[in-house]
Amino acid sequence: MSKRHGPSTERTNLISLRHAAELAGGVHPGTVRRWVEAGLLEGFQVGPRLIKVDRNEVLALVRPLGTGGAV
Repeated sequence: MSKRHGPSTERTNLISLRHAAELAGGVHPGTVRRWVEAGLLEGFQVGPRLIKVDRNEVLALVRPLGTGGAV
């Protein structure tokens, strides 16, 4: 699920699951956690219980449907 992150591989774009949820259009933070568990986003464990995700990965995951509308 999550990778442990040491100081040598620190990322600067890590955001909380709550912030990622807001960035993804207002989904629930639990949804973002499920995306991490499903492998759609890479999670990084930065504390005993704290998981963060890369902001750019969230933005890449959230994309418009296009001109055709919803399926």
